[in-house]
Order: sequence, then structure tokens, then C-alpha cells
Amino acid sequence: MRVAVTGSAGRIGAAVVADLAGRGHQVTGLDLRRGDHPGVRHLASDLTDAGHVYSGLAGADAVVHLAAWSGAVPDTEVYTANSAGVFHVLRACADLGIRRVVTASSAQVYGFKLSPPVYVPVDEDHPLRPQNSYSLAKIAGEEAASYFCERQGLEAVTFRFMGIRRPEEIPPQIGPLRDDPASGVGLLWTRTDVRDAARACTLAVEADSVEPGVYNLTGRSTIASEETAVLVERLFGAATEVREELPGRRSPMSCVKAEAAFGWRPAFVWTADGLAEAGAE
Repeated sequence: MRVAVTGSAGRIGAAVVADLAGRGHQVTGLDLRRGDHPGVRHLASDLTDAGHVYSGLAGADAVVHLAAWSGAVPDTEVYTANSAGVFHVLRACADLGIRRVVTASSAQVYGFKLSPPVYVPVDEDHPLRPQNSYSLAKIAGEEAASYFCERQGLEAVTFRFMGIRRPEEIPPQIGPLRDDPASGVGLLWTRTDVRDAARACTLAVEADSVEPGVYNLTGRSTIASEETAVLVERLFGAATEVREELPGRRSPMSCVKAEAAFGWRPAFVWTADGLAEAGAE
């Protein structure tokens, strides 16, 4: 399959390119920076330029859209560039006949950095409370994807990624969170190995059929030393309704929907003790 990946030099993008290429797909990377991907075609593309987008995506069978600015530029540019980029990608896919699109949203749309969860486990119906221009643009992207699915027949899957890290980035974060659990509430004490995020994108690309919409995507366990139920009670208290039991160190964010749709389960499970065996709790 010919797959175009935007943001191909980024943290998630680089892993997605490697995963797709490793499974035999013909990958084209679109990014302002050149990634280090032998055998992968690279196009220097500015997604705020619709012409770049159309020419870059032409001939693709599927698209994984991951390109976005975060905090490296002013708020106005974060919002305008990110919302324009996702719209251009979706519009081009509709016009070019590319039906399968995977886009990246963020768990920042839930606003945990500023407010406790309304309830746990957090599913995709949890209220959205954008905390900055980045998450506001992500919500705009989700709405745009819904529009193009309903009006143009796209099959758009949007992952609300949380705590995505490269393997080498996770161990240094365990100690500080163990010492101060309150510092980890913004990501619900959870980290997600970027290789698992990449595999979710690949599964969504390869699926025979998909249910368009948003899907939570995060690690299965926390990297906290205390049990999740204890942390929720101590740090959130009455502000958070506990709807289902959270055994052990289970992440407070539910990925049941992604598992049911794509058979996705984290293969790289990180806990307070480090990297557990694949498939371990």
C-alpha cells in the first residue's frame, strides 16, 4: 500500500514511517525536516500551503496525518497552522479519492493539566476542556474529520494520543513522578511507548474497514508506584466520579474502543519498575 505520512520526522511520525516500511508499505514522508528513513521518499512540505499538500498526497492509498506545531511558535501560529494543515489534508484526500485517513489529536483536549477528570475511566465521551491553542486546534481537527466523513465519504480515524514518548525518554521520568505524584496528573501518570502509537496507526491503515471517529490511545499501566485508585482518591477526591474499578496500576484512560476496533493492545508496557514484558499488566 502507498502511504503518505505527514510530520514524518517527528516523534510519532518517525516511528510510524519505520513501522509501515517494516511491514512492506511504500511510504512517502512529508515534513519540513528530512527524516532518517532509508528507502523512504521525502518531500519538503508546508501543510499550510494547499498546493504542497495536494502534490504530496497525490497517488497515495492512505494518509497518516501527524504534522503539527506545539509550543515552539506563538499561539496564533499554533492554531492557524494546525487547523489549516488538517483541513488541507482532509480536503485533498476527498478530492484525490483517498478514503483512509488517520489523524492525530491529543488527550490535551480533556484538560487534565488544569482540571481533574469528570469521571474515570476516561472514555471518548468525556467532556472536552481545551487547555491551550494546541488542544483547541485539535478539537477543530476532530470536527473537520467528522465533517469530511459525513459529507465526503472519508474513513477518518483520529487518535487522542496521551504521553507518547520514545523508549529512552521514559525511564528518567519515573523517579520524579514517584517522588511527586501530583506532578503527573496532566498525563494521568501514564506514558505510552511511541512504538505502540505507531502500531496503532498501522493497524488503522491496514484495517479492511473502520468506524470513523475518535479513539483514545495511551499506555495500559501508569508509571506511578501507588495504585491508581489510591492516586485518584487522594489527588482528585470528590471532583472525579469513579465509574469502574481501576485495579492495580491500570491507566485511568480507557482504550477499550481502540482495542475492539483494531485489536490494538500495548506491546511495550511501562510501569514504575521500568519496561515490563510485552503484554504484562
